[in-house]
Amino acid sequence: MSPKLSNPLNVVVLRNEPAKTLGKIQDVDPSRISVENLWDSVLPELYYDWPKSLVDRFARLHTSDNAFTSETLNEKLANAHVLLAGYPYPKNLLRRMPRLIWAHWGFAGISNLYESDFWGSDVTCTSSRGFSGALPIAESVIGAILMFTRQLHLAVLQTASQEFDENSYKVALTAGKTVGIIGLGGIGKNVARLSKGLGMNVLATRLSAKKRTNKIPFVDMLYPAYEMNIMLESCDFVVISAMWTEQTEKLLNKKAFTSMKKKPYLINVARGELIDDQAFISSLDSGRVSGAYLDVYRDEFKRPPNPNLISHPRVFISPHISQRSDWNQQISLELFCSNLERLLNGKKLVNVIDWKRGY
Repeated sequence: MSPKLSNPLNVVVLRNEPAKTLGKIQDVDPSRISVENLWDSVLPELYYDWPKSLVDRFARLHTSDNAFTSETLNEKLANAHVLLAGYPYPKNLLRRMPRLIWAHWGFAGISNLYESDFWGSDVTCTSSRGFSGALPIAESVIGAILMFTRQLHLAVLQTASQEFDENSYKVALTAGKTVGIIGLGGIGKNVARLSKGLGMNVLATRLSAKKRTNKIPFVDMLYPAYEMNIMLESCDFVVISAMWTEQTEKLLNKKAFTSMKKKPYLINVARGELIDDQAFISSLDSGRVSGAYLDVYRDEFKRPPNPNLISHPRVFISPHISQRSDWNQQISLELFCSNLERLLNGKKLVNVIDWKRGY
């Protein structure tokens, strides 16, 4: 970062945030920072850039009298030096912000930026990878594991139908089962720690691993990514928590599903694009995969789930809410404020996006 920063440093927020959030940002250095939320002003643009269903789903729209005219909005964007934004966002944002030196995105998966003019740009961008909902997502994974071992989904289904069959419950102990985590990042590490607390055997893969090792906390064996299929042979549960990149597109393909010898349950809290749907559905139908909890699905920001998935009796889908909790938004904000302080002091930012790696 250049040591010659403007004073004041204009920080623009494009998220639906309360006034106290702006105050916390301002408190990083009141004498050097000017903070303004332009969320209400960009809301009308979102419908031009994104499907209505997506905007309605994520934007939590509300009527407001605080919106600026387009001319005033563009003027404020042009004078901004720092951006804090979420999803969705105006796709043509960067070209309207010539003075921007840093953009922070309040989500972990930067595949959300594929369609924006930020992708591959020279502007320093950071994400909330490892900070935005890693623990809530991991708890959702554990909830799914317990749902399947204790067959709690049957209680929901049978209560709804008012027809109870105790013999349909194929319950099992969670302790002693083996979970395989694809992607030992912020989410994966939390899944590993919580799984160990349940007495599970924990296996994992990580892209940076060069060889197998049993020296990783809460992980019985870490495999290099290219040995994923070997790991899958031993899994009772498979958790997908890797980033979606060109390398991980359809990572769970026919060969991967064929490697699953123990008829595991599949839990996906990453992106739907990591799964080959055709191979997945075939494995569900054949019984090679016992069931699945999906918090994500392919093209989820553009269309409903694959009909063959949403109608499958052993598939349970939630609308990308595993990251939500009563406090995780503050964790992401703390990362932003910490990085803002680093910027002001000329220090290196945390979680800088590497466009080539895809995260």
